[in-house]
Amino acid sequence: MRLLALLLLLPSLALAQTSTIVQAPVPTRGMTLPPTGAALVDEATALSLNPAGLGFVRSGQLFYLHERNLERDSVADGVFLGAQLLGLGLGASMEWIRGRHEPDYRRTSLGLSLGSPTLQLGGSWHGFSSDDDDIDALDTFDVGLTARPVRALSLAAVVKDLNAPTEESLEVKRKYDFGLGLRPLDERFTLGIDWLFSEGAFRQGQATYTLQAEVIPGLRLGGGVSHGFVSGVPLALQLAATVDTGHIGVTYAAGGGEDGTDHVVGVRLSSESYRSLRPPGGVVTMLDLNDVLASGGSPLLAVLGVSEADPFLRLSRWLDLAAKDERLSGVVLKMEGLPGVDWGKAEELRQAVLRLRASGKRVMAVLLSVDDMGYFVATAAERIYAVPESFLHINGLAAHLQTYGGTMDKLGVKWDVARVGKYKTAPEQLTLSEPSDASREAVGAYLDNEVSWYERAVTESRKVPVEKLRELWAAGLPTPKRAQELGFVDAIIHPAELDGKVREMAPRARFSAAYAPRDEREDRWGKRRRIAVVPVLGTIAGGKSREDPLGFSRIAGAETVVRALESAKSDPSVVAIVLRVDSGGGEVLASYLMYQAVLDAAKVKPVIASMGDMAASGGYYAAMGATEMLALPTTITGSIGVFYIKPALRGLLGDKLGISQETLSRSPMADVFDTWQPWTPEQQTAVQQWVDASYDMFITEVARARKKDKAEVDAIARGRVWSGTDALARGLVDRLGGLHDAVESARKHAGVPQAEELDLVLIGEARGFFSSMGGEPGVQAALALLPAPSEPFPAALRQLARDAGVNLELLRPGMKAMMPFTLTVR
Repeated sequence: MRLLALLLLLPSLALAQTSTIVQAPVPTRGMTLPPTGAALVDEATALSLNPAGLGFVRSGQLFYLHERNLERDSVADGVFLGAQLLGLGLGASMEWIRGRHEPDYRRTSLGLSLGSPTLQLGGSWHGFSSDDDDIDALDTFDVGLTARPVRALSLAAVVKDLNAPTEESLEVKRKYDFGLGLRPLDERFTLGIDWLFSEGAFRQGQATYTLQAEVIPGLRLGGGVSHGFVSGVPLALQLAATVDTGHIGVTYAAGGGEDGTDHVVGVRLSSESYRSLRPPGGVVTMLDLNDVLASGGSPLLAVLGVSEADPFLRLSRWLDLAAKDERLSGVVLKMEGLPGVDWGKAEELRQAVLRLRASGKRVMAVLLSVDDMGYFVATAAERIYAVPESFLHINGLAAHLQTYGGTMDKLGVKWDVARVGKYKTAPEQLTLSEPSDASREAVGAYLDNEVSWYERAVTESRKVPVEKLRELWAAGLPTPKRAQELGFVDAIIHPAELDGKVREMAPRARFSAAYAPRDEREDRWGKRRRIAVVPVLGTIAGGKSREDPLGFSRIAGAETVVRALESAKSDPSVVAIVLRVDSGGGEVLASYLMYQAVLDAAKVKPVIASMGDMAASGGYYAAMGATEMLALPTTITGSIGVFYIKPALRGLLGDKLGISQETLSRSPMADVFDTWQPWTPEQQTAVQQWVDASYDMFITEVARARKKDKAEVDAIARGRVWSGTDALARGLVDRLGGLHDAVESARKHAGVPQAEELDLVLIGEARGFFSSMGGEPGVQAALALLPAPSEPFPAALRQLARDAGVNLELLRPGMKAMMPFTLTVR
């Protein structure tokens, strides 16, 4: 209770809204509030003191206050409501004031506030009803302004009773309140100073000082003192304590002056959780990776252009915040699938779980149904459990390359191809009956790197020799018992035993399925600086980024990406940009426009490229203008090259189906892109020259961006796919790391101190079918308004093609900078 003693010994440091305690019974004053000030109040009760404070209410709140003064024999009750709607702070209240020596009345109030996180302007109306005719006719208005430009400072100005009403014998003067709030340390300690005076009586005003302190999470103490500098303004003191338990808070305040002791009891209900008294052992929660990574979005909303943040980016943010959350003691990983995750993102998940453990959290994994990738992530946990019927599809890694040249021959379809480099083998999927040696070489090298990385990570985590892992793989579908015998599972448990295992892991913790990191009310002033994450996810094309409602395709649109980079570059609150690339490429022109936008942004702010599962061909093109490029060890990257492919359908449509076509042209190149017949030698030469020129520009820009000789780039380009590890060795990326590392690198390049908290903001999300409506782009974004390709393939065919390993994007017209194959390693 040292803080309480300090308040009593040094009353000049304390403050309350005690001006209301010592005033004469003027009906416009309303109820006494627990210690606060005009610059401090930011809850539903702000309606009574400073309506601008309503703008800082982020969710629904209900306050009930009961006030009693035994000496004056007066009682008051009040209900205050606060909420935010469409960016506006809204408030409503009703107060009943009753006393033996003053008229009874009811005050009804409505308030509104608008503005930004750093500046709010509010207004309120107060209407009175009473048996006293003068009071019954009253209506008053207040206006207030609150500015919170930085974390440690809050300023407020309030004009109360703006209309200064006069009714018979009752005259209400206009009053002014200037408030100052300071936080010299952090949010746990707040000091406030107010100067309240009536119009024409500045020197006769009251000074009020407030101290608010969070002693421990969930327990807040406050106190205040009010006095004047001329005779006739008495001294008043108020002390208060608040106990918070999440969505419910209880406050008791007592104080007063020459009019006696005033008691105030308050109860708060809020949809937003406050920092609350914490159980001694913290909280353990379950993280269902399959559920979290499933998009879960509504197909209808997706059609209308409404979508949630990318599930993987959302999960990454959850894990990062959870590692810093003092409330969290442990996590149970439920392993039952990793939708939308390939080996690059699997490595990021694994590293995120390891960071959880490094922060002091206990982590256990429960295997229900896992393949090699799921088990790879699970090995980051300190304990791994299986149930008796767990499905362990842990049988080693393999890559599958499909070719459809034989099928095309049977259909009578011929393909015209212009490409650069023997490793740019994307068209071979449709032109050859078996993979080329170049494809086998590139995929084999990637697979060897993946197996080596997997073996090292798993055996080091489980502390078993690599021979044991190979023995596990040889079993094909190992039983949980066999996995335990080989050291890859710690125990086989029945579901009913899980609670006991959690208690063993964190004996004093309580389990909470509803846990969410940083779900508590944030009582921070000012606005954090931010790092913008700009996603390049999916096939690169013109127009806006979009995804279909069923999740079968995802397009990274040049317009969206360029506009997002322009927005982040010009936003003064954004200190750096992370370009998150998870794309196998697409249209050359769209990739080039993204690259130029990245270059322009990097001239103003650091741009860090973070590569996920793949950043190949056009995806690499877009990323290489960044200040720094990070890849994961298993990221598919490189594939620097271009191609053009066109079908000749006369054999199928004419010879087999009897369709005829006659072409009338006035130029030898007029039908160069026609899909009826193959190219003539002259057309083949012309298209090849076009492709060669595009490839030359590609490697020229790579050489400039990576500060390499053009011939050196050509030697490692020509469509060759590399793993992240191999790309680092060849200078195609700067270092290995995931999204978390990219964010930390962005902070470092921007010169932001490690102690400063930054927000991550996602700019440029994919939308639905109608997302192209609205918004005027800048000049560069307008240049990126390439025609968005229509979707010629039905969803069922796209899903079938995906399962078969066929990339239907090959069939779209235009120059392509895409991965040379659809690579799946399982």
